[in-house]
Amino acid sequence: MTSRSSRSSSRLPIIDTSREAHASLDVRSVAAPRDTTEQAENSDCGAALDWRRYLCGGGPAKVILRLAQGDPLGLRSVVGVRLARRSLLLDADWVHLRTMTRIALASRSYEGSPPFAHWLETQVDAAIEEVLDEEREFAGSSSSTQNPEGCSSHQPAVHRALGDPLGIDPDTSRRVCVALNGLPYQERHTFSSLVLSGEDLDQVAAELGSSASRVARRVRRVLDHLLAVAHKPPTKSQP
Repeated sequence: MTSRSSRSSSRLPIIDTSREAHASLDVRSVAAPRDTTEQAENSDCGAALDWRRYLCGGGPAKVILRLAQGDPLGLRSVVGVRLARRSLLLDADWVHLRTMTRIALASRSYEGSPPFAHWLETQVDAAIEEVLDEEREFAGSSSSTQNPEGCSSHQPAVHRALGDPLGIDPDTSRRVCVALNGLPYQERHTFSSLVLSGEDLDQVAAELGSSASRVARRVRRVLDHLLAVAHKPPTKSQP
């Protein structure tokens, strides 16, 4: 992807990713609908009206099977929006799978309160925290070949999108994503906007109410930090 600005007011590096990788990138440029909760609480909305159809009966295994058939609750969209709002680089497919598992188990005690849209978001947020913990465990493991139990074993597009342009291997790219996720929200958001999404520096600075030079310095600090993580040798296990 390329910067949408033709100006050269910044020398920030722009990570160029393929269309396919960008489509799977967890930090998406989709605007979250502001009236999602209102629509879900409306009795005329199918997802709110039919949640019992998907969550009730047959036990957790049957619930997961129903949720996996065509994504009837729009769970993938909710996952994408929650990750984007927090500017997190996580494997959206893995978060989606973990959320389905949580929903299947929690559905046994859900009786319609809190409102379904809010309840669904809390399940997604809890799954995100689980995956963040697992990724931190991976980053802190003594060997880059170790994969904590339960962690996603495939190489998600979000790691490739960050790792390929920087010329780093998959495990290193994963550690860099963990490092970015551990930064304060404002730093994650600014880095994702400028470097991953290629947004215009002046526009981002205006949105943040800051000067372009200050925003550029912030992103440079983040980039330097991530590169330092990428080049840091993995910790060796103690005998």
